[in-house]
Amino acid sequence: MSSATCLKAPPPPSPVSRLTQKTFGLWFPFFRHVVRHVPPEWLCRLSTATVEKLMWRRESLREAILDNVACVLGRPASDFSVEEAAREMLANHSRSWIDFLRNSARPGVDCTELVAEQIGTEHLRNAYREGRGAILLTAHAGNFELGGLFLRDLGLEANVVYAPDPSPVVEKYRTEARQAMGVKGIPITTSPLSFVAILRALEANEFVAIQGDRDISGTGRPVPFFGKMVSFPVGPFRLAAAGMAPLLPVFVLMTGDGRYQTVVKEPIRLATGARRSELDSVLDSGMRAFARVLEDVIRAHPAQWYRFTRFWEK
Repeated sequence: MSSATCLKAPPPPSPVSRLTQKTFGLWFPFFRHVVRHVPPEWLCRLSTATVEKLMWRRESLREAILDNVACVLGRPASDFSVEEAAREMLANHSRSWIDFLRNSARPGVDCTELVAEQIGTEHLRNAYREGRGAILLTAHAGNFELGGLFLRDLGLEANVVYAPDPSPVVEKYRTEARQAMGVKGIPITTSPLSFVAILRALEANEFVAIQGDRDISGTGRPVPFFGKMVSFPVGPFRLAAAGMAPLLPVFVLMTGDGRYQTVVKEPIRLATGARRSELDSVLDSGMRAFARVLEDVIRAHPAQWYRFTRFWEK
């Protein structure tokens, strides 16, 4: 690829995209209100005919999604099964938002109505008994936002580390939804105080949820993932080492009946007391262990991993 191609300016947004951005502050609050009163199945049908259809028509977005799914399935992007899984992913993503906004607004939600099966919950209880809290390492898979309800039902204090959304409207309502579920937010900024807040939460024997599949800062480390090297964030592993806390891979995955399955994998424990010269090896070992766990989860649920840019691209 030539340098001229690499530097090619992206096409201007379509009239529909411009209209959507300008009216976002109006229709998102309206949507949040509607999800409380309209059956989710109806909203899913509406989303399929509107939002998902518009997203699929955006060529750059569609091709990025197809490329990611093709890597996961190990098939060409032109394969019908790849397109089928990609369209299913868009539908699942819509349902995740609907369920999150709907259930965060309902007082006294019974988790047994949402959770069809719990796997590995004992790992959470064991970590709490150890008294050092835990890093709950998840990914953009399933409905991770609903995990707050599950933790609240267990009587566990939960924090979520997040990058503020570019849209102030989305950020406002997502924060309110998390607070309604009893989840405290820790925004990641350039300030070192963000990491201090995480370490204090661990010292208080609280649980800290962090996304482990997106290297936002570009300072991560490459690990093998679906046969290719890709950068994963190293921050969660440094924090676990500093706080001497276990890393628990956790996922909230959709089931066939519209409910969810909570999955807590065995803890990833980083060697404590490692010398500075050994720390890189310790971090690399933990990152590779998480990448293997995430790969297994995504391979089993390829239509529940939400990526809208090419994942294996710098």
